[in-house]
Amino acid sequence: MSTRTSNRLTMGGDKSFADAPVPRANARSLIESACQRLRADIVEGQLAAGARLGIEDLKSRYGVSGGTVREALSLLVAEGLVQTQAQRGFHVTPMSLGDMRDLATTRIALECEALRQSILNGDAEWETRVVSSFHRLSLIEERTMRDPVHLFNEWERDNRDFHEALISACPSCWTRRFLSILYLQMERYRRLTSVHNPPARNVHEEHQALRDSALARDAERCTALLRAHIESSISVVQQFGLLR
Repeated sequence: MSTRTSNRLTMGGDKSFADAPVPRANARSLIESACQRLRADIVEGQLAAGARLGIEDLKSRYGVSGGTVREALSLLVAEGLVQTQAQRGFHVTPMSLGDMRDLATTRIALECEALRQSILNGDAEWETRVVSSFHRLSLIEERTMRDPVHLFNEWERDNRDFHEALISACPSCWTRRFLSILYLQMERYRRLTSVHNPPARNVHEEHQALRDSALARDAERCTALLRAHIESSISVVQQFGLLR
């Protein structure tokens, strides 16, 4: 290679390495990382419901390009956590009592049937998943009642694991997939109610009753308990006037 050619490659006569396109795999990784961080900030309330999502602000917040931000926002639009309108840009999807009821009604329809099928088809491994996930949830539940603000993330993870264990023997992968979407959407509302549980409600006892009736293979009782368990969060929101 001549000296002239070498200088052109290293000093800018042609496009430099720094200006070269980001490899596709790396670009996808950046988008997925930005999407995960943005999703967490929305679900955890760091970005408030209804808040405008400015591209420049998000670029600075996550240290990525505008194109990466737009791709991440588009993914969250598909998930229903972000909304977009012509000439108005992106906004965090608002929260409302009506939306919560709609989510809960849909979740009840799908999860109760998934639970029924899981109880019907569950084997010894399913029972083990239910028991072990309930045990982990029990360990954090009492502590969370004393300090819901700081321990909510840990409780939320174990709570999700328990509910997923209950329906894990349902043969429909599409039902389980849709429920994972609904569960994520409902997390914003669970966070809202986490510090407002009335004294008369004992979430740990609700989970224990779900475990016991599932292991007893009492599908009718278990699905009725699950319905009441999901609907109770709506009652809390209404009781404390947290949403309109």
